[in-house]
Amino acid sequence: MPNNSTQSSFRSIMKGTAIFGGVQMVTMAINIVKGKLVAAILGATGMGISSHLMSTLSPIQQFFSFGLTTSAVKAISSAADTQTRSRLVKCLRRLMTLLGLIAMIGTMVCAHWLSAFTFENSIHWHWFLYLGVAVFFLMLSTAETTILQGMRALRALAVCNIVSPLSGLFISVPLYWIWGVEGIAPAMAALGLISWGTARYFTRSLPISSMTQSWEETLSIGKSMLTLGTTIMVGGVVGALTTYAINTFIAHDGTESDVGLYQATNFITMQCATLVFTAMGTDFFPHLSSIIHDHKRSETLIGQQGEIVLLLTVPIAIALITLAPAVIRILLTSEFDPTLFLMRAMSASLISRAICYPLDYICIAKGDNTYFFLMECVWTNIKTATLTVCGYMYGGLDGIGIAILIGTVLEISVSILFNRWRYGIGYSARYYTLAGILFMTLAGCFAASFIPSAILSYAIMTLLMVGTSIFAYLQIDKRINIHNLIQQRFHARS
Repeated sequence: MPNNSTQSSFRSIMKGTAIFGGVQMVTMAINIVKGKLVAAILGATGMGISSHLMSTLSPIQQFFSFGLTTSAVKAISSAADTQTRSRLVKCLRRLMTLLGLIAMIGTMVCAHWLSAFTFENSIHWHWFLYLGVAVFFLMLSTAETTILQGMRALRALAVCNIVSPLSGLFISVPLYWIWGVEGIAPAMAALGLISWGTARYFTRSLPISSMTQSWEETLSIGKSMLTLGTTIMVGGVVGALTTYAINTFIAHDGTESDVGLYQATNFITMQCATLVFTAMGTDFFPHLSSIIHDHKRSETLIGQQGEIVLLLTVPIAIALITLAPAVIRILLTSEFDPTLFLMRAMSASLISRAICYPLDYICIAKGDNTYFFLMECVWTNIKTATLTVCGYMYGGLDGIGIAILIGTVLEISVSILFNRWRYGIGYSARYYTLAGILFMTLAGCFAASFIPSAILSYAIMTLLMVGTSIFAYLQIDKRINIHNLIQQRFHARS
């Protein structure tokens, strides 16, 4: 049984996961409802236009944000005192306002060209004027949510992340109803404004001092944030280009159908795990950044985070392997049946994300631009592109599945070795014991999927799925004492 301090730390990790896991589920539900209403009111054409505009807005926002939404979290969370934190907050707001204005003006000036590029005609240029407004306010909004995350105001951030899309739903649907497809772009602008207003409301209650700041001071303070942020942004761009190159190769060497099969399978598999990783990362990253200079505390936190993410991810991976045929039929169609092995391989590879996930934040928390660039921009993308292309050349979609399994072993080995070598940070013997047990269970489930007898195959996989879920629950209970926690909450309310 862990001591009170360790138990408190595990509970803090689970608290953040529970809060933002719930937020993501609510947000997904809101987006599903919104999608259904858009389909009913605007039809397929309207959904296509909305998708085109969103696929234009997102890269513009991400590019002009220069990675500040990540680098600023590190800076704010690791600030030594309130005055330093207030200066960083002021700097972030000024930089994001400036970058937001540049993004808005650039989008508006290029409205005719963007319309021609997106819709193959320039008659919809006025939609991109609204899009410019949306970009501006969304960038201001992300600055405020970054402040909430950096200061670990978890409940306020959670409420903010629910209120914004919910408000957007109630604003956008009437606009769609009144103006039809002409209401899509104004709705995006309105959503940006609502998102900023909501986030700003919550940050007003934070202990942030009001102060004046010259632009010279802003640029001086923001230099390190911009440097790290730009590296992160470049990593995102290189990753997007790698995905584009892989899709292009598959389309040229094979068929467009194979691209669709590959991307749909990848989306479903990653979406299930992203719920865990995003929820945990929201609090883990600022927490790690705030203690990164304390080697012992950092290593302890990384180990605890690693154990929890393993215990949550591996049961999901085993469930996906076991239920893959049903998942394909329910979420996709029988046309996607050829991706069965690929989906199972992708599901098995989730263990690499679980093991590497806490370690991947170390270089960002330390502001190690060189290591981040070499590992995330160069190594990861070269590895992914090389293995995927070679796998598809020699084995089609099943070949990609085999390549993913090889990549899983490489990713785990490189991440553990390099973090130990560069930072002297690694997992404990207890962690490796837990990881070994879960890895063998996952490997056993994956191997059982090849048994010719369907009855025996699914019996073994189902047994492993149930057994792993029970084991994971007992291990989490051992760390946070779920029964005692429920009792405390019950007595506190009564």
